[in-house]
Amino acid sequence: MQNRRTKIVINQKFQHQYALVVVVLAVFLTNLFIILRSLIPSEQTLELSAQAAWAIGIIEVVLLFGVWYGALKATHKIAGPVYVFTERLKAVGAGDLWVRISLRDGDMFKEEAAAINASLEQLQSKVKAVQSAANALQSAQPDAGANGDDLERLMSALTALRVVRED
Repeated sequence: MQNRRTKIVINQKFQHQYALVVVVLAVFLTNLFIILRSLIPSEQTLELSAQAAWAIGIIEVVLLFGVWYGALKATHKIAGPVYVFTERLKAVGAGDLWVRISLRDGDMFKEEAAAINASLEQLQSKVKAVQSAANALQSAQPDAGANGDDLERLMSALTALRVVRED
């Protein structure tokens, strides 16, 4: 499995909302600085000609795109692991107890992934123990009547779980 995401926007709502907040903050602080430098009298007052105003406007637009991209990149390290957690836990819900969570080097939530993986290991070993006990019961009582039906349902539920790696 290749452990690489090619899309920078994984969770559109979260990432765009976060990026918008960062961009608004950047615009506010940049404009506040320009306004204060223009209005507060000092030895180095900021006097803007038409060309300087255009240059500042263009620089500010470039800055905003840079801040937007940087915010998306930063949230990628959060949204990506959440996406991986969701996909792997869906597989566990479908009965695959062999899945594990692996994250990229720069991703957040590595400790949480390790804790989930440890829990999956424990769950897998417990299900193996139940499978072993059910197999022993089934072989000890091949024709158990009504209890045999219960045992058959148990065996069929256990076979829906994949606890052994099939390579």
